[in-house]
Amino acid sequence: MDTDHVDRMVAAWARVDPALDVEPLEVAGRLLRCAGYLERAIDQALRPLGLSFGDFDVINTLRRRAEPAGTNPKALAASALVTSGAMTSRLDRLERAGLLERHPDRHDRRAILVRLTPAGEDRATRALAAVLAADRQFLDPLDPDDRASVASALKRLLLRAEPS
Repeated sequence: MDTDHVDRMVAAWARVDPALDVEPLEVAGRLLRCAGYLERAIDQALRPLGLSFGDFDVINTLRRRAEPAGTNPKALAASALVTSGAMTSRLDRLERAGLLERHPDRHDRRAILVRLTPAGEDRATRALAAVLAADRQFLDPLDPDDRASVASALKRLLLRAEPS
């Protein structure tokens, strides 16, 4: 049977401290390593489009929300789990690239709304296709039943861990 990094780590712990229960590493270690490898694959897929994962998240959140008047930057920051300052930096960069525009909220003169430009719509569409292709390639070793099983198990973990 093939071994991975986690198998080797578990075996090393068994030699060093046989009484230590490292069973959680079997899942948690693999989750973390998979997340790292998938993140690198996604970064590589986005690089030719001139986007970071954070940029991708912003433009595809705007695209998915499809709010004709635009979206409040605070809602974007909450969706991305970043501070308003970090979101402002992302929005500045994407606006300079011509992918989004800011305009005043006609219902609240103190607020602004953000929406994609036509170039932003195009880039978001191409970026999503690139990310989905990277996801598919990463998940290729799993058959559809494996994918469904993993998705179900991970959903149970997230339902317990995510803030309500």
